[in-house]
Amino acid sequence: MNQRVKAKASITTLLVMAFASLVGTALATVLAIQFVVGRNAALDLFHSRGNVLVQLVVSHLREQLDPASAQLAFVAEVLAQPGGAIGDDRIADLLTGALAAAPQIQRVVFIRPNLHAVVVDRSSDGVAVFRPDFSIEPAVRAGVEAARARIGGVWGEMIFAPGLNGPAINRRHSVWRDGRFEGTMVALVGLRQISIQADRSGASEHGGSAFVLSGRDHVLAHRRLIDPFPGLSPARPLPRLDEIDDPVLAAMWDGAVATPMLGRTTNSHVVEARGARYLFLYETLGEFGDPPWIAGAYFPLGEIAMPLRNLALAGLAGFGVLLAAVVVAILLARRLAAPTRGFAREVAALADLDFSKARPLPGSRIRELDEQAQAFNRLLGALRWFEAYVPRNLVRRLARETAPPSSERILTVMFTDLMGFTSLSQGMAPAQVADLLNAHFARVIAAVEQSGGTVDKFMGDGVMAFWGAPDRLKGHARRALACAAALESSVAGTGLRLRAGIHTGRVVVGNIGSDARMNYTIVGDAVNATQRIEQLGKDIMGPDERVCLLASEDTWEAADRPADWVRVGAFTLRGRDSPVAVYRYAPVRADVP
Repeated sequence: MNQRVKAKASITTLLVMAFASLVGTALATVLAIQFVVGRNAALDLFHSRGNVLVQLVVSHLREQLDPASAQLAFVAEVLAQPGGAIGDDRIADLLTGALAAAPQIQRVVFIRPNLHAVVVDRSSDGVAVFRPDFSIEPAVRAGVEAARARIGGVWGEMIFAPGLNGPAINRRHSVWRDGRFEGTMVALVGLRQISIQADRSGASEHGGSAFVLSGRDHVLAHRRLIDPFPGLSPARPLPRLDEIDDPVLAAMWDGAVATPMLGRTTNSHVVEARGARYLFLYETLGEFGDPPWIAGAYFPLGEIAMPLRNLALAGLAGFGVLLAAVVVAILLARRLAAPTRGFAREVAALADLDFSKARPLPGSRIRELDEQAQAFNRLLGALRWFEAYVPRNLVRRLARETAPPSSERILTVMFTDLMGFTSLSQGMAPAQVADLLNAHFARVIAAVEQSGGTVDKFMGDGVMAFWGAPDRLKGHARRALACAAALESSVAGTGLRLRAGIHTGRVVVGNIGSDARMNYTIVGDAVNATQRIEQLGKDIMGPDERVCLLASEDTWEAADRPADWVRVGAFTLRGRDSPVAVYRYAPVRADVP
């Protein structure tokens, strides 16, 4: 009988295939992880810098407008006091005081139900008081009737009026006394200063520009609005996007350009204008009326595209090295014989992504085997060089681990915030502000990680962290209090004033988000309670104190009642029916008698 002879591969072919597949897998994995990590680092750095500038614009915006709300609320509270009739002179004095307390306000008006009004106007000569009669103005009558139907204040529409040096927004506040409608107040706040602050945000230093939009079509803050803008009128108080003489901003909504390397977020997109691509970063603000405002900045994409392009070139070069190594392996494997077993063992170590276990191959008197050993040793050195940039633990975690499932746990949560940081940062360059924040965040992150905690997110100049996840951690309440105590010394000599709130409670922890973007975080009532405990520091912290660290009784009990945390009282937190006992860090100082 004739037997069919099966084709057999030579040992050279098998070894080449094994070498190429194992080394190729290892090197391709490392290169891919290097690219992903480097890309994310570059994107995070760019977005962080852009978001700091956007937050500066938002901060200056609120600094300009919030005093008007506060002053009208204060005057309304004074006028609501029981008593006799409110005279025009008394109203004029109160409105004059509001102008003095809030330089942002250009004009403030009190209108009675009979449409008689008191107007206090700011001018170059000082303050002027008028008492006009608006009884023949239908628009004013409609505004008063609208004010009668509400309680409190609301932001109104944009206004362009003579003497205001540009567009202004009005803040309206109803005045009630003893259940009777006494009238409405209107404060006009000019928008020119917002444009000045946006221009100073630092976006122009990176080839971009900061802006604030009213809705999607009109511009209320931009460098072009620092000087009087031609063509504005009461019927058209704000310029449109296409009128601002900024081709990039005018193209903001023309259609996003697909940029897969940048990922997808809800508060950014890329557009093409003037033959280049620009990244827009922005935040929608709904608190100033309808349509909502959009505060943001744009930057040329070239600043971020260059590092990403370099990463792509590095990846191509790495795969070129891989291809060259495979070719060399094929040439050398033709003469491979005795070292097969040792060679396979060392390649298997590379396939396990553990480059430290792989040993260099010894030299050989046979020229072909010696060259093979040298090629392998060069490759091993290159892989260990990659390992110096991408830690092995990170490689294994990204390559093999799955995300932990969501679960309900009792954790300890901490919120921190810097008190008076906005005032401290005024007059500082954006780079100085960013350096100050980055240095502070570095100290907070170090304290959290050293105590076994997890930094969840940054919120303006504050940090949210928690203990007990993803790894279950015994004594997480005690660790959180130790971390807070370490923060006290971290702000010494920095000029910063720090508040922190700590609470232990049940939360849901896990990956929260969507397929487009996930975040390992925590949610639940305990998170809200922690933030409100931190905010208690506004009332508890003295004007000369640098640090105020507060913890709930739940945390104090879970940490075995540490003696250096002293009860300061019980407080009713918003959203909770019963008071919460609060403790403050107050260690006994060795130098205090």
